[in-house]
Amino acid sequence: MTGNAVSAKLPAPRMSKATGKSRAMPLVALILAWLVPGAGHAYIGRIARGIVIFVAIAATFWAGVAMGGVMTVDYHGERWWFIAQMCSGVHGLVSWHRQQTVYDRLTEDLRVVDPDTARSSEVSYQQMLIDQKLARDKLVLVAPADTVARAYAGVAGLLNLMCIFDAVILAILGVSGEPQRQPEQEVRLPQNPP
Repeated sequence: MTGNAVSAKLPAPRMSKATGKSRAMPLVALILAWLVPGAGHAYIGRIARGIVIFVAIAATFWAGVAMGGVMTVDYHGERWWFIAQMCSGVHGLVSWHRQQTVYDRLTEDLRVVDPDTARSSEVSYQQMLIDQKLARDKLVLVAPADTVARAYAGVAGLLNLMCIFDAVILAILGVSGEPQRQPEQEVRLPQNPP
């Protein structure tokens, strides 16, 4: 460097120091983060982030269910959305249980056919009867509300999937506790010669 340039010391990365707590186990962080959104972050000591994650994912998921109703989490008709929704942990499980209870009540008086062994016409007829019962009980989702409802619930699950990865990576790195704010340092830029 020339004599006119002043070197500046850059601040250290904003990671917290270990708080004396034993290293978080990544598998425990993964299970907790999936089961209850935000719990993985709370487990590694990032309580504030965990609360924000829980509120954001719960609000997004249940907004979708509020728009679409009990049939939003539909294992039978929308498998890809269902997989995304199950990433929201307890929210998806509770909603799926409720949907399955309603679905079982609707199909209890139908002769249930096994989709693997039945002819396609039998499966189609059974699905038609189920759809008629859903419409009669005003439980059927109609466009565009069905797409929006499933998208909200599915996006909540996918957001939680990213949060799960974040909690696991932080646990693998051994990061625990809230990040400590580093004092800001003055950075001086190189001076131009006259």
